[in-house]
Amino acid sequence: MTLSPWAPEYRRLSIGIVALVSVFGFEGIAIGAVMPVAAADLNAISNYAVAFTSFTMASLLGMTFAGLWANKIGLARVVVFAVIALAIGSMVAGFAPNLAVLTLGRSIQGFAMGIDLVTMYVVIGRMYPEALRAKALGMLAAAWVVPGLIGPGAAGLLVEVSSWRMTFWIVPLLLIGPIMLLIPELKRLPFVPTPLRTDARIQITSVLVAIGALSVFQAGASHVGRWSAISLVVIFVTSLGVTAWSTKALMPTGFLRMAAGIPAIVGMRGVLAGAFFAAEIYVPLALQEIRGTSVALSGGVLTAATITWFAGSWLQGSHKLKYSRQQVLFTGVSLTSLGIALTPVAVFIPDNIVVSALLASLAWGVAAFGMGMCFPTLGVLMLDQSPEEEHARHSASLQMSDSFGVIIATAIAGSVLALASVKQGIESGTFITIWIFCVFVGLSALLFIPQIQRKATIRP
Repeated sequence: MTLSPWAPEYRRLSIGIVALVSVFGFEGIAIGAVMPVAAADLNAISNYAVAFTSFTMASLLGMTFAGLWANKIGLARVVVFAVIALAIGSMVAGFAPNLAVLTLGRSIQGFAMGIDLVTMYVVIGRMYPEALRAKALGMLAAAWVVPGLIGPGAAGLLVEVSSWRMTFWIVPLLLIGPIMLLIPELKRLPFVPTPLRTDARIQITSVLVAIGALSVFQAGASHVGRWSAISLVVIFVTSLGVTAWSTKALMPTGFLRMAAGIPAIVGMRGVLAGAFFAAEIYVPLALQEIRGTSVALSGGVLTAATITWFAGSWLQGSHKLKYSRQQVLFTGVSLTSLGIALTPVAVFIPDNIVVSALLASLAWGVAAFGMGMCFPTLGVLMLDQSPEEEHARHSASLQMSDSFGVIIATAIAGSVLALASVKQGIESGTFITIWIFCVFVGLSALLFIPQIQRKATIRP
């Protein structure tokens, strides 16, 4: 009999994980669809990237918290903390009168997301046998399918009948069911409190330094075209240098030089995440601002992405796939880069905006399919190559790498938007430039595969 995360002994746990991740998924997809409306309402289009980078920066702190405290206070308490933080952040963002308060709310949400991302990896590593981990990680992708299907439509309806703010206010209500399902299951896990690692203070200091440096980097990117070129060069070089220094305590040894094994796995995740998510946040904005599509129609791109991401994730976890994990990664990176490259063609060439949105959904679906193949594969490789006591630490590093990649790539892409708003105005060429940049970032992930291959085994 084939093992399954939905076998009776794992069913309630799997339902709880999927339910909680689905709420986080709804929050991400629905808010991604309405953010152009929110930015316009708050007169903050030129600083559009800030609402996303602030979220991701705060997630770094959440990941550090989860990585350090999961073994100290227990998984159940960490999950409860994440749920409370998400509820508070959603309410703050929903009542935001300006971009500063919206950024605060998004930051609290990001802190919660960072905790959730690391914690779910640790839960899977500890509560499922090794033979089920690939399927369990694929299950995380499945948890985004329903939010992907209903999120954009629900967001569009809420905007029509009420306001973009309602997409934030509804989140606390959606959290009640998942937490009631998941917590009793997590309490079954034997828990022996362990002291914080001796490097805990260094970890916390390093992540705060990284957040500060990345905040400066984002500030500089938001003022391209308004601050002098010399000032911007100094800001970019200094902030990236400080960020690189901070990774010495946060990432596996050899992270910056693409060392074989865990460092290469962690680094590749960051590059891929930066390429994909920096490109994705501008798809709804381009469709709404340039093509004039509705929230629901532009959000359909995100719907397609969640479905195809799940399909790619399911494929990588299937025992019928007779490819090595390195071949899976090569295929996934190629598809992601191709999808990003096709997106400007789909968005801007068709005369009909409905056709444009449909073609954009197809192009972005290709990119997401590739990501669905790569992300769980890298997660499985990380779990397989890490001793159990290092699952929390390496899971945190994996998610932090995602955040570093997304923040830096999104800020650079945002600088193109900021410059355009000062110069000729935001137009189709602005988004084409952003997506071309993201294609090159995506292709650079191929450089990591030989380093991963040195440590990884061939799939049976």
